[in-house]
Amino acid sequence: MPDAANMIRRNVVIAIALIFGSAATTAMAQFPLPGSTEQPAPLVREAFASPYGRALIAELGTVLRTDADPVCLNSKGIAFDQLQPRGEALLIKWGTRATETVMSLVDLKTYEKNFPAGAELNGLRERPEIKRYLDIERPLRLAKILDFIFEQFDRYNLLNRIKIAPVSPAASGKDDLLRTNPTESAEEAPEDFIATHQSAQLKRYLALSEQAAAAMVGAVSKEQAIRIVPGTFYRGIELDLAELCIVPRR
Repeated sequence: MPDAANMIRRNVVIAIALIFGSAATTAMAQFPLPGSTEQPAPLVREAFASPYGRALIAELGTVLRTDADPVCLNSKGIAFDQLQPRGEALLIKWGTRATETVMSLVDLKTYEKNFPAGAELNGLRERPEIKRYLDIERPLRLAKILDFIFEQFDRYNLLNRIKIAPVSPAASGKDDLLRTNPTESAEEAPEDFIATHQSAQLKRYLALSEQAAAAMVGAVSKEQAIRIVPGTFYRGIELDLAELCIVPRR
């Protein structure tokens, strides 16, 4: 039989896979690193303001107008054209909370022990060349955050039989949404920049960033990670959805 330590490690791996799938290190790299000045709330708002974010919100509005109970809407005095902005506010709130939950899984002391070069990495971010690289990489980071927020939202609704169609292109399979996802094209631009900029500081930044992302995965709190289940990030959202007349399936 496996010993307790091996069982805990297995449960942590399962928990991370539930959040990110198999590419945990790459996925966690999209979230603010411990010690960085970037905070979840403005990051999520920026993601929602991006072209891909606006496309997802438009799809959310369509889904809400289709699936909200009209009798309930009438009784609450909610017009159809109010559903999209109210849905957006709801997803920004819960998406920020979900992002904060992911970041809370990282044990800061363990992270700093595993990655002592945090100050150097933060300093490199202030260099003009690195700032340019980060600007180019930004659409990819925002798209990954949006995919996390909406895919977890769809997963929760499916598992809890909430009467609302999926929004994320991964769940809905809608070609028009898939085309608005900038991930594929956004991955090429940073690669092109790296290919034409071979400075020592950029190479150092990329190496440290990879180490930092791996350190984040390694610093996930075992005690918290083993409590992660598919409903962790959106537990309770059905109460807010009910205010928009979205209810569980019977």
